[in-house]
Amino acid sequence: MRTKQELYQAALRTVALRRQTARANAEDARLEAEAAIPALRHAEDEVRVRGIRCALAGAAGKDRTEAAAALSKARQELTALLAASGRPADALEPKFTCKLCQDTGSVQGRTCTCVHKLMQGLRREEIEALSSLSISSFDTMELRYYPNTMDEKLGEPVRTYMGGLLEDLHSYAEEFDHNSESLMLFGNAGLGKTHAALAIAGIVLQKDFDVIYVSSPDFFGKLENARFDSSEDAETLLRTASAADLLILDDLGTEFVTPYFITTFYSLLNNRLGAGLPTIVTTNIADGSLLEKRYTEKISSRLSSFVPCLFAGEDIRGLKAAE
Repeated sequence: MRTKQELYQAALRTVALRRQTARANAEDARLEAEAAIPALRHAEDEVRVRGIRCALAGAAGKDRTEAAAALSKARQELTALLAASGRPADALEPKFTCKLCQDTGSVQGRTCTCVHKLMQGLRREEIEALSSLSISSFDTMELRYYPNTMDEKLGEPVRTYMGGLLEDLHSYAEEFDHNSESLMLFGNAGLGKTHAALAIAGIVLQKDFDVIYVSSPDFFGKLENARFDSSEDAETLLRTASAADLLILDDLGTEFVTPYFITTFYSLLNNRLGAGLPTIVTTNIADGSLLEKRYTEKISSRLSSFVPCLFAGEDIRGLKAAE
């Protein structure tokens, strides 16, 4: 799990490489064109000299009319030479990936949107590497896998109920901001809880929020190991998870419970609730009394503030495997 600053630095390195590549390709194109067009270098020098003279005239407060006309003529002659050889007017210019910042990563002193998009892509790759599923969308959650039979406890057919729940979760993602509530997606295994959480993650990432996904046993196991391994930094891991715009804690209830886990889990929940940051938890534990028994009353109390989202139906993975 990388911190937001680490993602930012990685994105900047990518942008810098893009700029370097674009400039190198432009230089190769220039050398190739100059070899094919004998008069090209002189025409380029004329544009350069006329440009300098025009700038100097402006800086000195002189009339730039004559200098500007000479510069325009030099540019036209250069364009004509390129056109005669079948090349476009911008054939010698670098082809930057981002037209907005020209692969500098900054526009008017602010981070360019291309850097944010790269950060989103890097976080997306990280989430997909850490989860058992790729980030998909709600469109891939097919209601046909949920039984169209009446459920007395729900008071309606399971398929109808799940259709409404998935619509609500979709709306949650579309409207997500720092004031969004925390959710607990619970129910038996194989009902789409992780799939739905990752679908939310995909939409929230596109809204330029930072999303951290962790598997409960993997994350807390790594924190436990970091106490005895100098190569890992438990404090940084916990701080990164605590500060994410949205934290998805998957498979709660499958981790190994230790006193250290209880302390760390409580600290994570407390930090995020205190900062008003939304968290999504997925778990197979549907009984609140079991949560309290497993995680203590204080943790259970924190989790009780999450909006409960019951997933109902039959194991979808089994149904898909039988097809």
